[in-house]
Amino acid sequence: MAKSGNEDFRQVYLSENQMDLATNVLKDLFTKTAATAILLGDMTGQLLTKIGGLLDRDLEVFSVLAASNFTATSEMARLIGEKASFEVLFHEGEERSIYLMSIDDRYILEIIFKTTIPPGTVRIYAKKAKESLRQIILAESMMVDISEIFDDNFSSLLDEQFDKTMNQKDQKK
Repeated sequence: MAKSGNEDFRQVYLSENQMDLATNVLKDLFTKTAATAILLGDMTGQLLTKIGGLLDRDLEVFSVLAASNFTATSEMARLIGEKASFEVLFHEGEERSIYLMSIDDRYILEIIFKTTIPPGTVRIYAKKAKESLRQIILAESMMVDISEIFDDNFSSLLDEQFDKTMNQKDQKK
């Protein structure tokens, strides 16, 4: 689907100062929740900053999938008559769970944590972190026209990289 007008390609990016402040918020959240990994990504799937990690897991791909998850559930929300997309997505696994929270319409807080940690704990601290992150984002937003940064081949290159990553993981099994 083609986009009409340059406004469709405008994204907000964080300054170096904002990134430092956001990383500090993630560090605090990481300490309070004992999470495995905490990421700040954007709705395009770009991983902006992270704390912690998983030894053999690609968190950049995780961030892309988290953004895709929000896109899909936003459409589901629309189909059931919701006026706004869902703010929180929670996936409970056997070993780890995932808590995704939209900061605003551009950014996602992504938390991976062991199932031994109560989800309510993550929820409480994530809400506080969200407010801190919103203040940081609102403090000094920079508008950038990404149509000048990414050419027409960007989407296909992203798809190729994703396929390559998935093939490498399949070969390791």
